Amino acid sequence: MRSKYRLSGLAVAALLLSATTALALTVRDAGPCGKPPPPKPAHRASAEGFAPLPLPVVPQRRTEKKKPPTPPAIVVKIKTSEKLDWATDENDINNLLIWMGQKLKIKFSYTEKTLAEVDLDATRLPMLYRTGHNAFTFTPDERERLREYVLKGGFILFETCCGRKEFAESARKELAQIFPERPLEKLASDHPLYRCYFDVPLVAYTPAAGITGMAPPPLEGIDIGCRTAVVFSPLDLSCGWDMHTHQHSAGVQAEYALKLGANMIAYCTATKAMGRSLAESRVYLDKDRSKADKFRIGQVIHGGQWNPDPAGLSTLLDTVSTTTSLKVSFETQPMKLESKALTTYPFIYMTGHKNFQLGDTEVQALRAYLKAGGFLMADSCCGRKAFTVAFRREMARVLPGAKMVLLPTSHPIYSIQYKVASVNYTQAAVVQNKLSNPGPPRLEGILVDGNLAVVFTPLDMGCGWELKPHPFGVGYESRDAVRLGVNIVMYAVSH
Repeated sequence: MRSKYRLSGLAVAALLLSATTALALTVRDAGPCGKPPPPKPAHRASAEGFAPLPLPVVPQRRTEKKKPPTPPAIVVKIKTSEKLDWATDENDINNLLIWMGQKLKIKFSYTEKTLAEVDLDATRLPMLYRTGHNAFTFTPDERERLREYVLKGGFILFETCCGRKEFAESARKELAQIFPERPLEKLASDHPLYRCYFDVPLVAYTPAAGITGMAPPPLEGIDIGCRTAVVFSPLDLSCGWDMHTHQHSAGVQAEYALKLGANMIAYCTATKAMGRSLAESRVYLDKDRSKADKFRIGQVIHGGQWNPDPAGLSTLLDTVSTTTSLKVSFETQPMKLESKALTTYPFIYMTGHKNFQLGDTEVQALRAYLKAGGFLMADSCCGRKAFTVAFRREMARVLPGAKMVLLPTSHPIYSIQYKVASVNYTQAAVVQNKLSNPGPPRLEGILVDGNLAVVFTPLDMGCGWELKPHPFGVGYESRDAVRLGVNIVMYAVSH
């Protein structure tokens, strides 16, 4: 089933690449890991194939069919020296794009090049596709080029044809070298890649995969900020795109492989501008390096993805500085809860995408901090459910017996700087959480000794603070995210 949210995501992709019409080719059922793409349709040049008219008769004007413009190339499929490695499913990406043209009415093309031939300019090349059977390695220079491409907004898919172990192990090793600080992690069930056009939280697998019934997709990823920029599939998708099956292919059945492929391309194109803007985001720094008399915020380091949007909080603090009389230090200090410096910060902030767990000493330190009058603000980056579940669970350990309650709209936190009686939510939040626009704000809080000590929102605020595009963020629109953020800071200072 499609929704306005999914169509909007795809509309972004279409707008970015100026693609409007379906491909004219038809999908063929290819043989076992084999048949090449169908030849491109021939186009006759002017008067080609017609006998010359006898002179001196003047030829009549003819209306000839013009060759249609080449659709934008969205994918480069990486070639290697061994064609039976990278091209065992020679028609895979071609069939996927044909199928997308028929189903989604969007026209894309692809090219095949060696990595050395590719101009890794993320502004012009949305997606690289590397598939294969065999073990492989990149050179140090290739690793550096791929890393730079991704950090500047590019997207790479590594897909294990037939589920071959040799290729999968090589992909993991190479990605660990390219991004040593960013491990591959299984994509969460609420990841927008599984719903940006088709809903595919569960898929069916081929018999060789050994997975019975409907199960989550096999995809893993590496995040750059709030964007998943590298996707790795340890099981086969390309045979499904090639629309054939054979007994040795361990992967996702064709129906679901095609939907996942379409979603990946929709996600890649919709987040293309986001990737570039995140690469260009700046973290605000103080001109006055003195910390005296300045309100400072510490950002909590935890065991999950604790800093997915580095520029968000400093951008909010810049807004606080320019719209209020509060003297603010823009330089947030990453800190562990067991650090002795914790008590020097009147305000701390937590965010993340994924599950995390606090150690016993961290739980004790945070409890002591809050009982001594400290203030904690937390939000689920992009509105991800895994962080929300983890935060609620860990706060129950920190403050056993305390209840997290929805703050009524009469609470002073909604009026201390800006009067926020209603807010607008992102389109993703409206669709997924069934919210109304405009609707009441939904901040939650925990009281300690009668004082509001914890403010939490399961709906994203941090991406809104950054004032940059986040097409799949489940949260507040930027204007209201900023107003709520400023109010929370001002409330913490005055209470």
